[in-house]
Amino acid sequence: MIVANDITASGHQRLRRLAGKLVPWLIVGMAVAGCAAPDPTSSPLRLPTRVPRTPTPTPTFTPTPFPFTARDYYREGVARQETGDAEGAGQSFTWAIQRAPDYSPAYIARGAAYLAQGKFPMAVADADAALEIDPTSADAYVLRGEALRLLGLTRLAMAAFDQALELDPDLGAPTFRSRWLAAREQHHAVRLQELSGEYANAHPDDPMRHYYRGWAFVELGSSRVAIRVLAKGIEATPEPPAVLWFALGHAYKAANDWQSAVTAFEAARILVQAGDTSLTLHSDQPIVDLFGTLGEAYLRAGRCVDAGTMLEYAIDIGAPTLEYEYMLNEAHVCQTPTPTPTPYLTATPG
Repeated sequence: MIVANDITASGHQRLRRLAGKLVPWLIVGMAVAGCAAPDPTSSPLRLPTRVPRTPTPTPTFTPTPFPFTARDYYREGVARQETGDAEGAGQSFTWAIQRAPDYSPAYIARGAAYLAQGKFPMAVADADAALEIDPTSADAYVLRGEALRLLGLTRLAMAAFDQALELDPDLGAPTFRSRWLAAREQHHAVRLQELSGEYANAHPDDPMRHYYRGWAFVELGSSRVAIRVLAKGIEATPEPPAVLWFALGHAYKAANDWQSAVTAFEAARILVQAGDTSLTLHSDQPIVDLFGTLGEAYLRAGRCVDAGTMLEYAIDIGAPTLEYEYMLNEAHVCQTPTPTPTPYLTATPG
């Protein structure tokens, strides 16, 4: 059985140069026993994995004698993963598979290591191999779902997560963020509404419940209801996180209230620049999304110079050029004053 572990690492690869301090990257850890649900206010997980109940001493890696069993190599891989050596862990898990090709935990563990390295197709392949050996492995379905989600195949990802929960309902909390992002990327309003209710039932006092409920209303097309829900949540929270302001900005955007959207997005930006990481609940590229939407809001509010600056920055840190190029061209055009006709003297018959 493999359960979840939060380990904060360097951040999204495309954001590392310019905004690495603002965006935590959640690395998958592997170990052998125990179940841990994440704190609802902490950074969420990418993938449920296993952690040991007792600390594991930092290993010294030396060449091992050949009569290692598959389980020995598996444990060696777990130890390497705990030190942040995803590549070395993957090698140990490969040796475990070579020793015992039907040892499904090694495929799941290696797939998690591939996931941490951004090798998503290889993670899917290992999840499928594990499922061929054990079709009832909920952890293999979770691995498959997360890898598919990161590949952009969100419909298939949602199906994999559903299968995982059917096999093991205890995986609901560890997989919540992944299931939310898959539904959000699909714009699946009904599923988002269900997930917001699931979160509110599990965490009735957590201010993040306002974000989930508000965003579900945005996707349902009820922008005014979303504004009320999010504004109420912000007022009721002593230190509202950036993601609440960000969602409020999108609710105003949906209502075509661009000046209010600018105010909300700017509040989110200030918090993010101060170290708030709550936007990772909403996106794998939170800084790109924040500056891209702020640039669009500036443009629609008539602040063309600010729009150009924000949109250029968003593209620089990894925003899809095709998605933002049109708005950036608009921002450049609206900065150019419309020429006025030059008056010329005309000759009149005398």
